[in-house]
Amino acid sequence: MAVRPGRFPRTVPRDPRQSNRVLMRQPSNAEPSNSNETCNENTRKKGFMSGRGYIKKIFVAAKIIVSLSLLAYILHKVEPGNVIETVARARANPLIVASVLFLVSNILGSWLWGMLLSSQRVRIPFYRVASFYFVGLFFNNFLPANIGGDIVRIYDASKYCKDRSAVFVATFMDRVIGLLAISFLSVITSFYALDHFKIFLLYLTVVLGFFGSLLVVLSILNRRILALFEKPFKLIKAFDLERRVAKLFDELHSFRDRVPLLLAVVSLGIGIQLLRILVHYFVARSLGIMISPSYFFLFVPVLATLTALPISINGIGVREGAGVLLFGLAHVAKGPAFLIEFITYLIGVAISLAGGVIFFLRTPLELLRKRNASAVTSPPVSNSIDGRS
Repeated sequence: MAVRPGRFPRTVPRDPRQSNRVLMRQPSNAEPSNSNETCNENTRKKGFMSGRGYIKKIFVAAKIIVSLSLLAYILHKVEPGNVIETVARARANPLIVASVLFLVSNILGSWLWGMLLSSQRVRIPFYRVASFYFVGLFFNNFLPANIGGDIVRIYDASKYCKDRSAVFVATFMDRVIGLLAISFLSVITSFYALDHFKIFLLYLTVVLGFFGSLLVVLSILNRRILALFEKPFKLIKAFDLERRVAKLFDELHSFRDRVPLLLAVVSLGIGIQLLRILVHYFVARSLGIMISPSYFFLFVPVLATLTALPISINGIGVREGAGVLLFGLAHVAKGPAFLIEFITYLIGVAISLAGGVIFFLRTPLELLRKRNASAVTSPPVSNSIDGRS
């Protein structure tokens, strides 16, 4: 067939069905595609993540059930009528004092955390540290996990440094110092409340808690003891975990050369825990409960430990039930004992709402600040052909 110059020959298939088969046929000598393997791998990953999410939802649902069940049982035992009558007789002035004490304790707590951050070369203005601290306090009360606030604090403060482990070390030391301070206060001040055998056994558990927290601090100051905790991580070769853990322990051990700082933060921590124990005491005074302050120094550390257990939503139900049992040892009726811890919890929630306001406002404020900064630094825009603005 003759072909004109500049044109291509047009081929017409003998059978249109044959043409369709040719177009749909894959070349036989092509390499096999890995799309099936990639698809299967993605499916496995999605299945794993969805499985983890499903398990997490089950745990959260179980915690909600535990909290609601405990609250319902406690309210049934304490008789709601007596609880309402006790609340109606509550005095406002001691509640105001309790709220102020809790607010001051958290401002001092943010100061302590800021000192620990500075010791790790994380320089953040105090108003920023305080805002991060209150945001963490907010998430501690409104996230299902009891350590959710610490995670938020670490995330926020990590924006001011390249190494997140430094912020983690400072936050971990903040927790350890708080445990050491409250257990030390309990051991020293609650000795005079040992009026019968059950309280004596409770006092022994607090003493064990004090020595346990003291052992943690001493192990941080001794690198050989830290090396014992480091050995299990050496068996895990993935994610460069051995090097990261060794670096973390080295940063913890660096506090050995900062004895004046440790003494300062422990002293400040004792003052903070003293204020928080007095919050419980003034709530009890508002309800007309007149018992020795020594009982509060003994009971509050135990309540804090039980509340931290991951069996309920932020300790709801566990806190109130344990309060009924513990204050019952000091001959406090069930209704007022329930209210001591429940009202103290409500005060904490109310103060933490400041952190929620900070959290929900800071994103629009940061966007506005960036927009203003870009408007100041941007060059003027030309409005005419000759370049005049």
